[in-house]
Amino acid sequence: MGRFELGLATIILAAFCMLSLFPGLFTHFNPWETGADALIPPSAAHLLGSDALGRDTWCRIVYSARTSLVVGSLATGVALLVGGTVGLIAGTSGGWMDEALMRFTELVDAFPSLLLALLVVALWGPGLVQISLAIGLSGWSGVARVLRIGVISTRAEGFVLAARAVGAGPARVAFSHLLPHALPPLLVMLPFRIEAAIVAEASLSYLGFGDLAQPSWGAMLRDAQPFVRDAWWLVLGPGLPLLVTVFALSLLADYLHRRGNPRLAGWQCTARSIRAPVSGT
Repeated sequence: MGRFELGLATIILAAFCMLSLFPGLFTHFNPWETGADALIPPSAAHLLGSDALGRDTWCRIVYSARTSLVVGSLATGVALLVGGTVGLIAGTSGGWMDEALMRFTELVDAFPSLLLALLVVALWGPGLVQISLAIGLSGWSGVARVLRIGVISTRAEGFVLAARAVGAGPARVAFSHLLPHALPPLLVMLPFRIEAAIVAEASLSYLGFGDLAQPSWGAMLRDAQPFVRDAWWLVLGPGLPLLVTVFALSLLADYLHRRGNPRLAGWQCTARSIRAPVSGT
């Protein structure tokens, strides 16, 4: 089952990346071109019809994938940078520094992430960079907690004590010994963070706080609201890719979680040994 999940997630995410990086290979229309008639149903000329302004729906879906990829990558990078810094400092310092940073992390957690992102976008303006920063700055607390726990559980190991005994400084110990051993749990979080960033970007665009200069699945869903009964393709078009992308990222995160959890890995090995036929019988 694990290999099937990984294969399915890989195929979907590879298609998502291809749409994002090379949109011109999949459509010859411009996402802002209004040459077609309004609300044309799906046809050979327009695979998913057109919207109320005569823009090709399939073209806008393809270019919206790039928006999701850019925001998902940048926001995840910001969350890793900020949360990783806070978690590493808290885990290595201990004492009052650890206490103060964790209380600040709890303060950030007290605000709903979408509301905090809305506040940041309202202050900085609706651009892809601003949206990415807003989403990243509202979602770093989980990264900080995971990295802090990994650092605390590693700093008492023998190789860390040996490094300190031979004169390694705090920075060398943190980056050469503690950080590499605390990073694996963050790999499981990466798909979750990208997934959350894509959904947050779609939510902000749906609410009207997205980048109006870039097509977005969330903005397409908002524009499709008045035509739900008459133009089903306007809802299904952007909604299905968003659902499938989030589903693929969830599959990948679940696979990484199972591979990284010794208890689940041991259970799977035991289950396979029970199901396997006994040789020679």
